[in-house]
Amino acid sequence: MPPGTRLGEFELHGLLGAGGFGMVYRAYDHSLHRTVAIKEYLPGGLADRAGHAVTLRTEADARRFQAGLRSFMNEARLLAQFDHPSLVKVLRVWEQNGTAYMAMPLYQGMTLKDACAQMRAPPPEPWLRKLLWSVLQALDLLHRRDTVHRDISPDNIFLQDVGPPVLLDLGAARQALGQDEPQHTAILKVNYAPIEQYADAQGMRQGPWSDVYALAAVVYGCLDRAPPLPASVRVLRDTMRPPAELADALHLAHGLTYTPALVEALTAALALDPDRRPRDLAAFGALLQLQPVPGMERFDWRAELGPGWQAPRQAMGQEHAQEPTSAQTQESGPHSTLDSATDWRAPTTAAGQAAAALTTPPSAPAGRRAWWPKAGVAALILGLLAAVGIVASPGDPPAAAVATAPATGRASAVAPMPAKPPVAVETPVVGTLPPAAVPVPVAPAPTLQAPPASAPPPAGVRRTPAPATPRTLSAAQICPDSNFITRPMCLFRACQQAAYAAMPVCVENMRRLRENARPDGH
Repeated sequence: MPPGTRLGEFELHGLLGAGGFGMVYRAYDHSLHRTVAIKEYLPGGLADRAGHAVTLRTEADARRFQAGLRSFMNEARLLAQFDHPSLVKVLRVWEQNGTAYMAMPLYQGMTLKDACAQMRAPPPEPWLRKLLWSVLQALDLLHRRDTVHRDISPDNIFLQDVGPPVLLDLGAARQALGQDEPQHTAILKVNYAPIEQYADAQGMRQGPWSDVYALAAVVYGCLDRAPPLPASVRVLRDTMRPPAELADALHLAHGLTYTPALVEALTAALALDPDRRPRDLAAFGALLQLQPVPGMERFDWRAELGPGWQAPRQAMGQEHAQEPTSAQTQESGPHSTLDSATDWRAPTTAAGQAAAALTTPPSAPAGRRAWWPKAGVAALILGLLAAVGIVASPGDPPAAAVATAPATGRASAVAPMPAKPPVAVETPVVGTLPPAAVPVPVAPAPTLQAPPASAPPPAGVRRTPAPATPRTLSAAQICPDSNFITRPMCLFRACQQAAYAAMPVCVENMRRLRENARPDGH
């Protein structure tokens, strides 16, 4: 909506950002004479704007739209009941123009995602502990009300210029839209979501331990300066570097020390099996040996990073969200905001440089070397899952919101999102390939050929025919002990056996695999 539009006592002054599920405006409250942020519920895949009104694209989308709207309203009412400096405050919520709005304070600062992308070096442990203390206090309020956040990620933690970090919205509308889809598709941020958040992960309940995993993944990603592997990839082949190895590498390269308490807590919290994680925030805090942090109202995160902070290239103090450079899947691959010039994986200590000289492989294009192994694994798993129809197809509904571009100044949106209208983005639940514009070497796709015909039997020798195998087995019957995560790999292996190779499910599986193995994807 254009500047000057009135929504009750609020006058819109401009667009701060937009995502796949809503828009955020800068506005002025004429009643209380203050500047606020107003979030509008507008799922781009379901609704359009006609003037000021929001209208459905098709009547078939009405049920899903209403489910998301109800969750949007319920989330606002829940957050309005709390008054904690590290939990976003909702000032008002109402329905108008065929949709819903919530008014929130206008925070000054930037998201943790953008901050990590601009750091010169990994954050030291004391800084991380202050971040964890604030976020855990906010999460504790939600958990005491039997509410799991389920949307913790670096772009949902806001670092104020001065003051404690703020945990932003719960993403309830996005989750409700996913649950209301006919296929019950999981709409989530794959690099930070635990395995139990995937829609078909039957028998795995979500709870406080789910938020514990996501928060640990956020810390791990900030230390590694790249999103951690999705849980759906790790469950097939866990190649993610253990936190202990990551801590050793950072110590060697930068001289930073991370305590065994932090390393062991991250290791436990990142366990794929929910039963092996800390069961609640108290248990996680105990593993961390976390102590209360006084004076967080004066927390200046930039100053406390010291030389580890890299000032933005342009003038500070902006009051608008940065426009995106492209529509990308939310955190499913390497940080698009990373600058190869500030890659802190490059050793800065003499010992680190000496070790790197002995172990560094041939150089790769700037900005991509560190992420090839992860991208290769994600591409392999994506191909296998696509072969049996697990990942989103072109006809699937829109999924996660568009990822933000790097913030080069101080964002002021309460829920920073790209300053473009919502874009429907197809989001595979296991990760995506690197952007096509950047050449990334990948291993050549294996040539899938039928096994060579066996030599004819010698004269006089009668070959006994193999017993006939039923040709109507389904994937579930071939792999009865697998689930939606492990079944693609099980089916792939089973179809290599002569007993199953000619079955329709295997024939179709191989056809799809060949298609996905082609360079052009056709």
